[in-house]
Parts: sequence; structure tokens; C-alpha cells
Amino acid sequence: MRSRTAFFVAGVPATQGSKRLVRVRNSNRSIMLEASERTKPWRELVGMVARMNAVPMLAGDVEMHIVCRWPRPPSHLRADGTPRPSAPARPSYGDADKLARAICDALTGIAYRDDRQVAKLSVERVWARSGDCAGAHIELIDLTA
Repeated sequence: MRSRTAFFVAGVPATQGSKRLVRVRNSNRSIMLEASERTKPWRELVGMVARMNAVPMLAGDVEMHIVCRWPRPPSHLRADGTPRPSAPARPSYGDADKLARAICDALTGIAYRDDRQVAKLSVERVWARSGDCAGAHIELIDLTA
């Protein structure tokens, strides 16, 4: 039977995407910085929660399922709490591939040596149900077991 590890990271999921080139003052050097200020704290949080949940280091191929959820804005809801017909079915926040990139990079050195070990990947963006918090549910499956 394949080993499975799942954990939830509470917080607003962030994407890892574009970088910007910044010149270092009084130097001929330049460095690359994430365009989003939320990426680094999100990756650190994902890594911290994975360590707290004692996520094992996997040696072979990994299958990963990610479900990112955001709180539904109040403007999407009727007075009785049901979604308005005009409300979008899913959040438009973040590209699925950029959400996955941030999480995959955050788990490098914790759940696997290199994110190239992720052989199978699924990403879903959803609204959090009433009473649920924003965050990401992450499941890792060891494909070599």
C-alpha cells in the first residue's frame, strides 16, 4: 500500500511566479526578487506546517494533490447565506501552476530532495465552505511504495 501524508496550511495561498531584477546599490551586482511580497511568507508557512506534521522525506516519485481555498466575499452571498446566481463558481485568484510552484518549492528539502520528484500533480481552487478558513490542503503519496 502506498504511503499517504496529508496536512492543512491555514492562510491565504500565494503564487510563485514572476521575478524582478533589482540592482544592488553601489555594486555591479543584480539579484532576482519575487514580484509578490506574499510568496516568501507563504512558502515559509507551508514548510513550517509540513515540519510540524512530521512529513516524511520521500526518496522516489511523488504524487501531490493540492486544494487551495479562499473565503467567499460577502458580496457573493444573498441574505440567507446562499451564493448569488452571478457569483463565480470558483476563485479567480492565482494560476494553478503558480500556486503549485510555491508549494512544491516550499516542500523541497522537507518532503523530497528536489521538486522534480513530483511526478503527478493536481491543483484545485475552491471557495471555503461557511465556517472553514482559507488555506491549502496538501496530500503527498509515495509512488515508490
